Amino acid sequence: MWVLANAIDALDEINANRTYQEIEANPSQISIRTSISNSQLVEIALAKPAEGIADNAGGMPEQVKNRIFNPFFTTKPVGKGTGMGMAISYQIITEKHRGKLECFSTLGEGSELIIQLPTQQQVSTAV
Repeated sequence: MWVLANAIDALDEINANRTYQEIEANPSQISIRTSISNSQLVEIALAKPAEGIADNAGGMPEQVKNRIFNPFFTTKPVGKGTGMGMAISYQIITEKHRGKLECFSTLGEGSELIIQLPTQQQVSTAV
């Protein structure tokens, strides 16, 4: 949910600087794609598709992209975010589920977050 909530917040921020006519002509979108990337991984991709308009798919600068999974890192104004959502998401996906959470972003083109989870979890037995 944090991954999706952050995508919604990013689009809301972009839309705050757009007119109603601009939003109506090129509505902001989030697409979610699921697939089996191989027989052992489920892939969930969350993307802001590029529409050819920078405001609709602005992407992230490299220095932001490199820090989005760090605890307490946020680009939101004071009082709007704690910077923990993406860090916790990363921890749950990578440590608890032994998956991967990756971010691909090009400034001016858009961002994509990809979650990969094993189709089967290893169960450890207590001795």
